[in-house]
Amino acid sequence: MNILVTSKSFGRVDPSAGLLLEQKGFHIEYLKAPTVTSALIASHIKGIDCLIVGNDPVGPGVFEAADRLKLVHMHGSGLDGIDVESATSHGVLVSNVTGVNKNAVAELTLALMLTVGRRIDKHIELLKQGRWERTAGHEVSSKTVGIIGLGNIGRRLVELLRGFDVKVIGYDPYADTAWAREHGILIAEDSDEVFRHADFLVLSVPLTSETEHIVCARTLSLMKSSAYLINTARGGLVDEDALTEAVKAGRIAGAAIDAYRQEPPSNDSPLRSADIVMTPHIAATSYETSSSVSMIVAKQVIEILLEGKREMAVNYKEVAALV
Repeated sequence: MNILVTSKSFGRVDPSAGLLLEQKGFHIEYLKAPTVTSALIASHIKGIDCLIVGNDPVGPGVFEAADRLKLVHMHGSGLDGIDVESATSHGVLVSNVTGVNKNAVAELTLALMLTVGRRIDKHIELLKQGRWERTAGHEVSSKTVGIIGLGNIGRRLVELLRGFDVKVIGYDPYADTAWAREHGILIAEDSDEVFRHADFLVLSVPLTSETEHIVCARTLSLMKSSAYLINTARGGLVDEDALTEAVKAGRIAGAAIDAYRQEPPSNDSPLRSADIVMTPHIAATSYETSSSVSMIVAKQVIEILLEGKREMAVNYKEVAALV
């Protein structure tokens, strides 16, 4: 069987995952390009049985062009870049890896909270320019941290924040209330309540039709003028024009963004014109996480395609119903 890999992280840290697949008889082809588009994938998909992707768009054109594709496996958890409905209609299974990247993402989230609060990034650049300038910032300690989404990553962030003596208010329609009580988390009735009370507002939810543009002009207007927004989840959660306007107008204190509607963001992205901390979607990019995720992906590809464990796919029931 042939595998096409577009993920820049698969096997990059440790080649063991690729070697395991090759030992099982798979032939691996790596598609390397500065920006991977759905059209580019479609042009390489003929003769491919399995596609391993990162944060790359996989649209209907990929499935229409495929002649042997059986599985699309995400190198990570987020599936918003994959047209799962189109995959299902073409009988292609879709799978992902959940929970493994929680520590890496939570750590970067905390790092961005510290960075944007004290503007560590700006002070580093000023010093490199030979300028000895210091500006007071805000501490994380004793503040109210609002977390929208209390899944694996949100809960790990709560654990990392223990030493900061913060108050945590969270919103998640599927929240584990027993866990929340145990950790002293106030569960809000709706996300608006989190926007109103947070000094640091963290997004930790998947991108769905319900969460798209959860950060918009209306919800930004609910935030304190001293509050910061942190997004290490998905770019589509944020109305980037509204955020840019809010930061420029001083309606919120600042923002730190690691995920974007378009990746990489265009040179004329409104975010670039505002005083916003920006990182290139590196939340899950750590040596430890990349190595673990790659090996899990390899093992799951083997289990699904060679051992028949198709139920591991997120759309298994829907695909099975087509048979």
